[in-house]
Amino acid sequence: MLNAIINDVVGVFKMTFMGSDLIGLAIAAGSVLIAAMVMQRGTQIGSMTLLSLALFALGGFVRGVMRGPVASDGGSVAAQTGGRAIGQLDTSWAQFSNMQAGTLLAYFIAFMLLILLVYGVKAALNRG
Repeated sequence: MLNAIINDVVGVFKMTFMGSDLIGLAIAAGSVLIAAMVMQRGTQIGSMTLLSLALFALGGFVRGVMRGPVASDGGSVAAQTGGRAIGQLDTSWAQFSNMQAGTLLAYFIAFMLLILLVYGVKAALNRG
């Protein structure tokens, strides 16, 4: 069982942080950096990991809205963006609902480890 969890975490690291998707990497790295910089004490790691995952999901949602197809019917830009936002929200919710618990745990552990790493570097630099 531990081996399966480790394999899931390694898979999430590869997919999220070592993939060829630079925009997704920027969203993930930004959410980790924000959470690590906001973190005041090491005991806040759980809440900061949830914050980072929420920022990662929000960034993915905004990215999906902005890159969606543009309607060619001459409608207003606001109406087109609103329609894309609703469609992206439905798609994002469906993806989240179909995600397995092991994958959610792997995302949590992967983001937690990176936040701890960045927080440790920040704490070491602030001491000197």
